[in-house]
Amino acid sequence: MIDLAQHFLINADLSVLHTSAINFASIFHFNLVDVHTHIDMDLLAQQFKQDVTGDFARGWDDFVKSGKIWALIIGIVVGYMFRSITNA
Repeated sequence: MIDLAQHFLINADLSVLHTSAINFASIFHFNLVDVHTHIDMDLLAQQFKQDVTGDFARGWDDFVKSGKIWALIIGIVVGYMFRSITNA
């Protein structure tokens, strides 16, 4: 897309600029064929094979196996007790 902007700026005829009105069609010589040549079709046609539920399941298994679940449970209990003490 930067190439497209550079193309428009290079081909712009800035001598037709007026302070009262700007005619973009005459300045940039906008042509749909020029836009089509600058679009990278490989980027638009990419496909991704992702298993979101499988990634979530593997993450949860790692969370449980590493013992982080116990830190979560202890943190919730201690936080609830601290909140109960300071809320009085």
